[in-house]
Amino acid sequence: MVNAAAATGSDVFSDGLPLDEDYAGPRDLTVETVLSADGTPIAYEKSGSGPPVVILGGGLNDKAMFTPLVTHMSKRFTVYNYDRRGRGDSGYGDPDQYTIQVEVEDLAAVLDAVGEPSHVFANCTGGQIAILAAAAGVPMMKLGLYEPPYWSPAVTTEQLATLKQFIAEDRRDEAVTLFGRDIVGFLSDETLDYFKQHPAWSAFRSMAPSTYYDAIISKDHSQIPHEELPKITVPTLVMRGDEGEQEIHDSCARVADEIPGATLLTKEGYNHLFDQDAWASSLMEFFEPSS
Repeated sequence: MVNAAAATGSDVFSDGLPLDEDYAGPRDLTVETVLSADGTPIAYEKSGSGPPVVILGGGLNDKAMFTPLVTHMSKRFTVYNYDRRGRGDSGYGDPDQYTIQVEVEDLAAVLDAVGEPSHVFANCTGGQIAILAAAAGVPMMKLGLYEPPYWSPAVTTEQLATLKQFIAEDRRDEAVTLFGRDIVGFLSDETLDYFKQHPAWSAFRSMAPSTYYDAIISKDHSQIPHEELPKITVPTLVMRGDEGEQEIHDSCARVADEIPGATLLTKEGYNHLFDQDAWASSLMEFFEPSS
């Protein structure tokens, strides 16, 4: 593992939230779809030119939320920005048959649609999917990860059952709140109040059924996959902020240490909410052919 450090960033709460203020604004990119192995349609947008990069998000992320990152990266790369199943323009699939493996297959389907070797960037639980894909030999060039959440407490059976009930009864606000505040713990009451006033709250509500999938990932994959990490052979960058819980910092360091040749990059002044403007240059530098 290579350990790197980066310069101090800005206040995360004020300008580092994973949403831009014009989130609900018009989008003129063509949406394309590819069928995953189980027949679920996976939707993606393609923009820019250059070496291909596939982006996948974490819980309560859809492709629109990565518009700032895509804006930066599409100047130098062809960006394939996709909706994970259960959100945005992608299909939902069968929740009773869901395991993380179906999302590995979703990523593999998007990579296959690219038609040439591609880089991958994965945020939060998307990183847990991408790690298993890379370990299984799904073809990719380089892998960038932002704080894969192996520190999260495992979801309880009661929480999962309650979440499933909220979704079945279409109680979307309650499902989003249970998932964001009580299950994965990245939303406080204060940030919940902020998000409920944000144009993207309607998107959170539309993605409420997908929280069941991320909750299953948290339940079944809360521990670092020590047997899988040494199987990863592609160059890997693990990124983390220096704020937040010590468990986050330690988990990212262990992941980077167990992936052969991986680089750990720490940026001061940032936490688990991925600041796209702050991290874009680090990702692009890593994905450049000469790096």
